[in-house]
Amino acid sequence: MTKRRWLETERGKLSWSPSDLAKRAQPLADADGYAVKFNQQLIWNFENTAKKIPGWFRYAVAALEQGVRESADHEHADPDRIANEDEISDAVLIELLPTFAGMGGGGSGSGEPKVVAFSRALVEDYLRIAPAELLAIEVEGDSMEPAFLGGDQLLIDRRKRSPTQPGAFCLWDGDGYVVKYLEKVSGSNPPSVRVISGNPRYSTSTRLVDEVEIMGRVVWFGRRV
Repeated sequence: MTKRRWLETERGKLSWSPSDLAKRAQPLADADGYAVKFNQQLIWNFENTAKKIPGWFRYAVAALEQGVRESADHEHADPDRIANEDEISDAVLIELLPTFAGMGGGGSGSGEPKVVAFSRALVEDYLRIAPAELLAIEVEGDSMEPAFLGGDQLLIDRRKRSPTQPGAFCLWDGDGYVVKYLEKVSGSNPPSVRVISGNPRYSTSTRLVDEVEIMGRVVWFGRRV
């Protein structure tokens, strides 16, 4: 597991948003005299686009470790905090990609990170995926019609980033976030993938694997009627 995926997973275990982690890490960096401005965008950018481990990473780790200790102390002090199943929320929070993912022109992903509520039964029972491993996106454009339409909301499994098995993926193509079908080009060296639109009006392109960043595979979508 990469450092950025580890950070995202551990944050999810505590049900912390990027902003929550930033608020907990800032005092630790300040006390150590390390100059950094923690905010939710800093955390989100690292988890989704970083190539190197930044110097401030150790303070994020320390904040998470502190949070785990506090959580354990709370559980020990209140073992009966959940009296029955009625007290368990029937919803889970999933991170929402800022702006949109394009089906045509790509979305920038700029803006404040947000979360959106989904049915716990859908996520944990049907999809059987931890909320922290999912990314929710809203799509615009017509390049993936008829499978996906503008205005659809998709869930992306961030664990599944290999195009070995063809399918629909969310990716950063260098210009923006897009949703496309990906197909690995067999025997290519260096490795490359075909980037395919569902709508035949759009052309297929071939890109080097290193030129794109695959965010994850589409595992669910919802649509307004």
